[in-house]
Amino acid sequence: MRKILVLLMVCALMLGTTSFALAQSDTIIRVGSKDFAEQFVLGQMIVLVLENAGLKVEDRVNLGGSKVNRDALVNGEIDVYPEYTGTAISNYFRDVTYANIPEGASQNGYMSFATVSSLDAAVNDLIWLNPSPASNTYALAIKRSFSEENKMTSLEDFAKYINDGGKVVVAVDDEFAQRPDGLASFEKTYDFTFKEGQVLIIAGATPAQTQQMLNEDTNGVNVAMAFSTDGALLAYNFVVLSDDKGAQPVFQPAPVFRGSVLRANPQIPGLLNPVFASLDVVTLQGLNAQVEVDGENPKEVARKYLTDKGFIK
Repeated sequence: MRKILVLLMVCALMLGTTSFALAQSDTIIRVGSKDFAEQFVLGQMIVLVLENAGLKVEDRVNLGGSKVNRDALVNGEIDVYPEYTGTAISNYFRDVTYANIPEGASQNGYMSFATVSSLDAAVNDLIWLNPSPASNTYALAIKRSFSEENKMTSLEDFAKYINDGGKVVVAVDDEFAQRPDGLASFEKTYDFTFKEGQVLIIAGATPAQTQQMLNEDTNGVNVAMAFSTDGALLAYNFVVLSDDKGAQPVFQPAPVFRGSVLRANPQIPGLLNPVFASLDVVTLQGLNAQVEVDGENPKEVARKYLTDKGFIK
């Protein structure tokens, strides 16, 4: 009799757990993103794939910068947004004493992902799905004519040009100017220092805006903050200065979910992992160009790509 009672209790617990999971899976999944073209596209891909699977979704794409999205995810105000491994390792865990980040982890794609995904899962119950093979690193871009005139193709060339007194006005946003893996990392790695008046900081600017300033010589700008997957790089035929010493971390984008959402919806990784695996550098540049250069709607760009590739109906 006791065995029967125990069995009934176990069954009841299992049914209760199942019912809870079903109830959770029926809740709305809130999808955020940062405030630039690539994030719009990636965010909309997450929205569309989840909706296609019959899940209820709240579109909160274009929520704000890195800190806004991270805080919203940690505090349970959103359930997922696309983040970059390099951003997490440099901004969320670099100064955490218990993290014990291995030397060189930032510059190694596998180590970077393993580090941030394990730490976030253990400490914050945040789960990183598989990242894209593309690394959307911060970069500095110049016009091809400027590159040829000064024989400048790398950040080492750029550092020598600055240290020799060359004229520079670099357009950046406030986040890139302030974060430790931004301008400061370039200066430290390549041993140069921007002087007063050489850095033009535009609050909230996107790479598309800084590159437009470069293209139009606005305020004397001859160098622009860029992302390596920017579509505008193709359109303007700019030269991206190579980072041969690895000043920049690997920035592979991946959906980051609250753990409770994935436990309630275990099918989600199988839906999104193949999508992000298909997004190499050239693919992202092309998708970003449709938004940044051609002015197309990010959701429609994402929808067409997902449909053409057979990820959604």
